[in-house]
Amino acid sequence: MVIADGQCGSERSREASSGKRASFTEDYNLLTKHPNVDVPNLQSIKQMQSIKSSEYVRQAFACQRYYNCLANDGIEFPRTYLNLPSEVVRATLKKSARLSVPSFVSGRPGDGSRWPPTLEGDRPRFVDGDEYRAGLGPGGPPVDACDNGGAPPAFQPFFRSIRSPTTTDYSLIISRIKSAIAQNSLILGRSFHAHMVKIGSLEESTLCNHLLNFYVKAHSLSDAHLLFDEIPERNLVSYSILISANSKLGNPACALRLLLQLQATEIELNQFVFSTSIAACSKLKNLGFGNQIHAQVIVYGLTTDTFVNSALIDMYAKLGDLASAVSLFALCPAEDLVMFNTMLSGYVSFCAYEEAMRFFHRARQHFNLKPTEFSFGSLIKACSELERKVGEQIHGLILKMGFDSNRFVGTSLVDMYGRFGDTESMEMVFQSIMYCDVALYNSTIGGFLRNELDKVALDYFKEMMLEGFISNECTLSMILKACGGLKSLDLGRVIHGVVEKSKFRQDVVVNTALIDMYMKCGSVKESCRVFGYMHERNTVSYNSLIHGQGLNGNYKEALAIFIDMNYKGVDVDLATFVALLSSCHGHEWIIYVHAIKHGFASDLMVKNTLLDSLFKYGDVGQALEFFNKMRKTNVISWTTIISGFTLSGHYSDAIMLFKKMVYTDIAPNNFTFSSVLKACGHLSCPEEGRCFHACCLKHGVIDDYTNSALLDMYARCGILEESRRLFDELRDKDIVLWNTMITGYAQHGYGHEALKLYCLMENNNIQPNHVTFVSLLSACSHCGLVEDGVRLFDMMISKHGIMPSMEHYACMVDLYGRSGMLDRAKHVITNMPFQADVSVWAAFISACKLHGNVELAVLATEQITRIKGEDVPTVVLMSNMYSEVGRHHDAENMRKMARASMGKEPGLSWVHVG
Repeated sequence: MVIADGQCGSERSREASSGKRASFTEDYNLLTKHPNVDVPNLQSIKQMQSIKSSEYVRQAFACQRYYNCLANDGIEFPRTYLNLPSEVVRATLKKSARLSVPSFVSGRPGDGSRWPPTLEGDRPRFVDGDEYRAGLGPGGPPVDACDNGGAPPAFQPFFRSIRSPTTTDYSLIISRIKSAIAQNSLILGRSFHAHMVKIGSLEESTLCNHLLNFYVKAHSLSDAHLLFDEIPERNLVSYSILISANSKLGNPACALRLLLQLQATEIELNQFVFSTSIAACSKLKNLGFGNQIHAQVIVYGLTTDTFVNSALIDMYAKLGDLASAVSLFALCPAEDLVMFNTMLSGYVSFCAYEEAMRFFHRARQHFNLKPTEFSFGSLIKACSELERKVGEQIHGLILKMGFDSNRFVGTSLVDMYGRFGDTESMEMVFQSIMYCDVALYNSTIGGFLRNELDKVALDYFKEMMLEGFISNECTLSMILKACGGLKSLDLGRVIHGVVEKSKFRQDVVVNTALIDMYMKCGSVKESCRVFGYMHERNTVSYNSLIHGQGLNGNYKEALAIFIDMNYKGVDVDLATFVALLSSCHGHEWIIYVHAIKHGFASDLMVKNTLLDSLFKYGDVGQALEFFNKMRKTNVISWTTIISGFTLSGHYSDAIMLFKKMVYTDIAPNNFTFSSVLKACGHLSCPEEGRCFHACCLKHGVIDDYTNSALLDMYARCGILEESRRLFDELRDKDIVLWNTMITGYAQHGYGHEALKLYCLMENNNIQPNHVTFVSLLSACSHCGLVEDGVRLFDMMISKHGIMPSMEHYACMVDLYGRSGMLDRAKHVITNMPFQADVSVWAAFISACKLHGNVELAVLATEQITRIKGEDVPTVVLMSNMYSEVGRHHDAENMRKMARASMGKEPGLSWVHVG
């Protein structure tokens, strides 16, 4: 095979895109524009076209350097020149600056011409245009490894054996096309296509249909459409292949256009055309067109066909017409397992999960139903949205029927347990499946990510790579999410490198995940660079960038991205305004006006986000006013207002709002109880706290969040016995519960109990974190346990690898200061790896006052003033110190400074009555 065949395919693409076939004159004019080609007179060329010596002429034009010469200048080689005689070829190429025309061009077979031909000392490489762009030109595979249009050596005898088409040759071509499908080799398939053009077999519809099927299987829709346009006599198979391909590969609108085109012919439609067209209607969410096709199905008498009926049931269920789906199913044979699975999947698609379970139960009762893996796939998906015990019952049935090792069923089970938060059962199901695949690994990784176990998800990704599986776009996006959750910028960059080397480097989903990962890791510039390189952007990409800018405090940039979206006409959605309201502090009402304009202001998610943003911005009054004007609220609305008041220090208002919520039909959730219990703890209201504890038990809302809030509430109220009793009753204690209990002991000066609890935590193999050591060092400080505090500080670094933060250094300064070791406290401050902030110097000045060291206190005051300016509490503290040591003149000066400032915030105290 030679370049002429490949060029026909390339030229075909050019002609199809222009909508007409290029004429000889147009090709001639195209070549005359090339600076390095001397083209003879057009008339003389036409006169010489009768000379037939095209075989070697084509081989000459196939020479890699000549093609490179034209390709580098953006000129495609005209197909008409491929049939010119050798004299014209020599005349055309003799003055080319880059090319030396070999003498074999004018030769004839058998006249001793040198073969293989030589071009400036190099053997020519025969490739087509698409192959050249794919990198199989210079720098591609070795020349000897791939001649004849990119065909491997094993297929070269095939090309040499076929000179004139016969029936036997057609069978051989079909078998080779099937082989190309099996190898998924687009280059090889194009080689067969070019050879079919060469031997003139494109007139055969059967061969064209096989080639069309190849392009479809290779996911090359553009090539399939170009071939379809050139088939002289298209039949039902031709249309069926292309309609099905467009429906499956993301272009359902084109599938329906082809259906209309098919109906305009005299070809009678069959069940395969109808089923794929109905699937296209489902993807387009076009119920009206689907009804029209259903009517045609009735006219054609295909109402009993399984393929058509299953497609119709699926369409009606997905498009919200469940009644039509049920009516259609009632007309089908009850024992038809395909129809049963389709109806079951339809119930799940319609979110009728309980009805799906009842439908399965009735089928098991009335006839001898033997569920398949697809039946269980739909059932498990329904169970994911129902109670856990229902899912466990279905799991038991799966074990009983022997589907426990099935990959498809196992993947669904992994997803279900991941949604339930049961990672142990999820791993157990994963281990029970003998042969894994990418889908199973993706489901497992997604389950761990859903439960915020990013590190475990990465471990499974590494295992998947070691097993030799290739990541797809779903895998890469999830792993990038894990990197963002762990704030592992280095690992994220490694995954980015993997993406750049894969076929997903321009995938919208993967690039959006890259933007999110870089933003979460604080690398705004790299995130914006990824966004800038994207060829295709959608609303989700913009939303991710807006959210990331807000996450990094770049509120103006987030607003600018929204303005750019409007300018470029990018569609906004609900998530856009949620991201904007949480990312544009100070511009909440402006964003809300745009939400009204686009019709999203009535959505509760937008209103709740605005409510949360107002609290974060400190506008408590406007937040309460907006909440009172909301006609419709949900549990998120109430939780947002209660937690907002709690975080703003309005604890009594938070408790009052919770009591008001109880009288509505909205039941509080775990976050609501956590917020109101925190308010009770700050107000030291144990009676109120006990009432809310009982309310938790009544509503059945007991989990890690509420347990931690209850422990903290009882500890803040000074009821440590109740807090410890509740702590001991809990079976599965995470690090948050341990830290809460240790902090409770530390706040009340029970340092020894806090240390005992730490030892117990280590015995239970619970890994401490930085919060644990802040609480422990604070407990040691309040109890004067200097040696224990120093030992814990060293252990934190050496044993647990936790680098000290500002809080840890402040605790150490307080530890030494309270014990009178002011010099050692000052030494800690001096040798910190970063500059001490106000909290560290405040701890130091408090120690100086406790021990009456005015000189060091003055030093600390100067540092606080340098960092923060005049600090009223510090000035008052210094005034009191001067008074205690008899320096009343200095004390008076300090008080004048305090009065000149905004004044000291008065303290408060209260007495609980009754």
